[in-house]
Amino acid sequence: MEKISCSIAKDLLPLYIEGILSEETTQVVEMHLQTCENCKKDFEIMRQDFVFPSAPKIQEENEKILKELKHQLKIKRILTAVVAVFVTIAVIISGYMVYTNVGEVYDFFTEDNMVVLRDIHTEDAWKPVDFNGEEYLNYDHLICKKKMVVHIDSTSAVTFRISDTEGNIVIDEQTLEPGESASLKELKRNTDYQVEVKADGDFVMIRII
Repeated sequence: MEKISCSIAKDLLPLYIEGILSEETTQVVEMHLQTCENCKKDFEIMRQDFVFPSAPKIQEENEKILKELKHQLKIKRILTAVVAVFVTIAVIISGYMVYTNVGEVYDFFTEDNMVVLRDIHTEDAWKPVDFNGEEYLNYDHLICKKKMVVHIDSTSAVTFRISDTEGNIVIDEQTLEPGESASLKELKRNTDYQVEVKADGDFVMIRII
């Protein structure tokens, strides 16, 4: 087995005492100690001065670390619970606000144009329909059924047609009796259309939804 010098042996002694040398290197150091009195004395001195960590101290350190981890976990759980409470309160408040203002929320997202015509006698002429002061119909809401309905209490049938802003007919003339409806699926969203009607009655109510 290879021999080592005293200087190398002294460098290896601390590692030998801690027991972290390889098996082969440990055997080399032990063989040197058997034949070298000076290194053997140095070894005895180092071994006496070296303090091995005691089991109680290691256990104490482990308990300290474990206690700190438990403390951090407890704080994390408390913070999670607090956040959950605030989120729950926010959801309840939001739900209550939506519930109490459900009509306004529905109107905000839903297309609903109502036109009331009184004493309308168009004969054969087409009458343009205004929508709350707007000249054109435009489906710009989130919820659009794209349907025209003549209210059942209307006193006249309604004939209508719809064209684009350039005058091209998109939906050709159709006649609806009171209580009837017609699909407007041909109309595109966010596009202006002109609605024209013919009717002969004292009261006509039209809803475009």
